[in-house]
Formats: sequence, structure tokens, C-alpha cells
Amino acid sequence: MTESGIKLVLWVVAASLTAAMLAIPQPVDPWEMPSLVLGRKAVAEEVRRNEALAATLSDGEEVDRLRALFIGHGLAEAKPPYLKVDYDSRQADIYHAIKALEEKQGPEAFGAMRARAIDDFIHIFGDGTRQREAEDDIGAVGGFRGILEKYGAIYREVLIAPEMTVRALYKARWNLIHRVPATNGFSSIELQAYWGWLALQGWGVPLPERMDALVAYRDAGGANTQEAAALFDLLEQRPENAARLLEALYLEEHELRLRNLALGAFHAARAVQR
Repeated sequence: MTESGIKLVLWVVAASLTAAMLAIPQPVDPWEMPSLVLGRKAVAEEVRRNEALAATLSDGEEVDRLRALFIGHGLAEAKPPYLKVDYDSRQADIYHAIKALEEKQGPEAFGAMRARAIDDFIHIFGDGTRQREAEDDIGAVGGFRGILEKYGAIYREVLIAPEMTVRALYKARWNLIHRVPATNGFSSIELQAYWGWLALQGWGVPLPERMDALVAYRDAGGANTQEAAALFDLLEQRPENAARLLEALYLEEHELRLRNLALGAFHAARAVQR
């Protein structure tokens, strides 16, 4: 047999052994949440939609006024502390500036203003690690980096969250500063990016809030929610429920990984019963 023939035989034997090992039921500790999966096409379409919406905004005194108030809020966030009276005064000014903008350009201008702010932020923020010196840049970012760190989107100075999640979190911050609900104006993919990250990767979020986020993520069409629900059962000290959920998921999808996770959950349930 030639040398290449021997290598081929060895490769086939090794592959067969690996397949056999994978086929053997092996309990795996089910502690790692499934990854956040976002449809690439839906993400690209949302980015284009946001850019198109931003382009509909006309420049003017009302736009400049509202943006200046937003930048002022961000500067106050970036350089704390600041007095509550200053915050309340700025919020009142923001309210009146929004009214003036909508009276001048129509109600759709509010969404266009938000879309432009998101695009500006993405351009300014870059990879999230560089230092910003311009006052407008500092104000646009404000305390947002702290939010990303709190929710695990930045780890060891590296941005690990998907860009759509960063966009969605920033959009939520912009909404709250402008006195509307956090997810106002969100598309389905933005809701998935927002609630999915908080549920699956938001280690800085209290567990009950993460569980609520998982429900919202599921309702927005998010993936892998049943597996995540099983892991939340484990975190809530309900391994029997987790094992049943994972076993049902394995029977439905026939993934060996799910079978091994289910076995791991069954082992955890037996350990609790002893």
C-alpha cells in the first residue's frame, strides 16, 4: 500500500471512531446559553431602511436644537455628576423641541431624527475602543459604553455583540432620553437583537428580567428560545423541567448536542433528589 493509501485508511478509521464517540450518549452540563442568531438578510435590510429614513430629515433650526439637547444630555452622562434640576430642565426642553420639530416637518421627522442619530453613532463609535476628543462625539456616545459593558456587549475591551444589537441598544437609549418607550419604532429584527441579547447574553441583567426578555425575544420571532428556557429552568433550580424541555427538543430536532444536554439535565435532577 502506498503512503497516501495508508493516510487515507487512517483518516477513515479516525473519522469512524470520532463518529462513534459522538453517537454514544454523553451527559453534558447544560450551562451555556445558545448564541444569538440574527438573519443576515433582515439585518442588511434594516440598516438600509434606517439609512433611507435618516436621509428624509431636512436640516433646520428645530433639528439643530433637538440634537444639541441630546448631545448635552450625553455630555452630562459622560461627565457626572449633574444636578437633578438640570436633568429635569433638559427633559422639558427636549419635550418642547420634539413638538417644534414635528410641527415643522411632520410626525415622521421624529423617527428620521432617531435614524440619523443611530447612523452618526455607528460612525463615531467604530469598534468601541478608540478615544474620542470632539465634544459632539463624546456627547453622542455619552454613557452608552457603560451600558454595553454592563450587558456584556464589550468584553476585555473587545466589542462582541452583533452590530444590530449595538444599534438596537443605542436606539433604546435614544428613545428613553426623548421620553418614549425603549422599543418604540423597533422592527422585528431590532426586537430580536435587543431582547435576544438581554435574554441570552445579558449577564448584568437580573434573572427575572432576562426571563421576561426571553418571552419578548420569542414573540419577536427569535431562535433557540426553547433551549434557552430550559437553561433558565436550571438557573431557577428546576432541573427536571429543563431535562423534559431538552428531551422534547431533541426528539423534535434530532440533534445529538440536545440529547447530551438533556442527559446532563437529568443527571443534575438526580443530584438534587439525593
